[in-house]
Amino acid sequence: MIRTFRYSRVDVDTSANIPSRINVETAAQRLGKAISYQTVSTQSSKDFNESEFLNMHQYLENAFPLIHASLKKEIINDYSLLYFWEGKDPELKPVMLTCHLDVVPIEPGTENEWKYPPFEGKVSEGYIWGRGAMDVQGGVLAIMEAVEYLLSKEFRPDRTIILGFGHDEEIDGERGAQAIGETLAQRGIELACLLDEGTPIVHDVLAELPNPVALVAVAEKGYLSLELSTSAEGGHSSVPQGLTAIARLSEAIQKLEKNPMNNKVDGLVKQTMTAIGPQMPFLYRIVMANLWLFGGLVKKELAAMPATRAALGTTIATTIFESGIKENVLPTQAKAIVNFRIHPNDTIESVIDHVRRTINDPEVRISELPGSINPSQISDVAASPYKTLKKTIREVFPDVIVAPTLMIGATDARHYAHLTDNIYRFLPLRADEGDLDRVHGTNERLSKENYREMIEFYIRLIEESAD
Repeated sequence: MIRTFRYSRVDVDTSANIPSRINVETAAQRLGKAISYQTVSTQSSKDFNESEFLNMHQYLENAFPLIHASLKKEIINDYSLLYFWEGKDPELKPVMLTCHLDVVPIEPGTENEWKYPPFEGKVSEGYIWGRGAMDVQGGVLAIMEAVEYLLSKEFRPDRTIILGFGHDEEIDGERGAQAIGETLAQRGIELACLLDEGTPIVHDVLAELPNPVALVAVAEKGYLSLELSTSAEGGHSSVPQGLTAIARLSEAIQKLEKNPMNNKVDGLVKQTMTAIGPQMPFLYRIVMANLWLFGGLVKKELAAMPATRAALGTTIATTIFESGIKENVLPTQAKAIVNFRIHPNDTIESVIDHVRRTINDPEVRISELPGSINPSQISDVAASPYKTLKKTIREVFPDVIVAPTLMIGATDARHYAHLTDNIYRFLPLRADEGDLDRVHGTNERLSKENYREMIEFYIRLIEESAD
């Protein structure tokens, strides 16, 4: 009870309105125009439309003349953009802001389900509509709007501000963000911190939580895909030769599904619970203030929901299964792809070891596919850059509480891990559950009011972090 009563609430102001320093109507029109460029990334290089990216480059140059007159601009691997806003003190490490220029394709067959054409960039009903409004042309343009505004006020930061906009984040960022990170490393540049796109401000995340939560991802999961394969005697289906290739591999996959890696309420989960707990009703505060006692209960509740269960540990998902050519022919080969999103408590090596021990069948071959990456390190929430970020969020969004979290997907941030220990993944985007379904989905949109807040956030963050 003593711990509970010490678990003080965070003051929030649900009525505060941050005065606007920008013209949101013209800013919304500029974002709408940016959305009209179909900078789509697909897995097939032959579908890449280079002219759309180049047209986007030209548009940004025309829309933000002060940036292109005052900042040093470089083009990386033909389509990614890198800007340097030189600070007054070269001894201070730079701050880097990143987002990406590319967007995902429209799912075939859903074109007629869009209220407005997905690449029209329509501004209507208080929203900017179209692919990329939320992920993440809105982020790119909000950063550009913020810098252009500050330049118009003759602001110059003490420390250098770097802007990095990769062109292939949606397909792993190898030619975009990875190349940008390598370019900076070759020049010996070390960053004070980096802010990439990431988790949003979520509304109605829990029925018991009255306030929106700004989730700042201080780490992200790793990525691993394993190919499982096996062989068996073939022949006619009327004369089976024992355990078929499909049956053997299915048995192996079933073992994996039934024996997941350990889920834990520790580390980042505890930090998240500690941040949001003070705002919850008294009985919930008892639980959150005493996770040493109620950790099992919290784990059970979080594990009951897919979205929160993914934050507790490494996830396992069988995504491809291939075998057989005809209904009456016994297949000689079976192959499956199993995808793992690796929790910071685990590594690529520990996951592979778990798979081998769990399957425990020498007839099932296990091969690591290209593209695997270990989880990121966890950035320190006691570090000065995190405190600055948290302060800025609370200034621009006074109705929210701020909580560190784990990014369960992948971002371009991983390509900059060698440049700084302070990497944060946060997009000042307000979203409820319905809004989140629009990301990579149908009728993606961003409210003009939220877009105004996003621009104000980046303005204030640059002002704060530049000191």
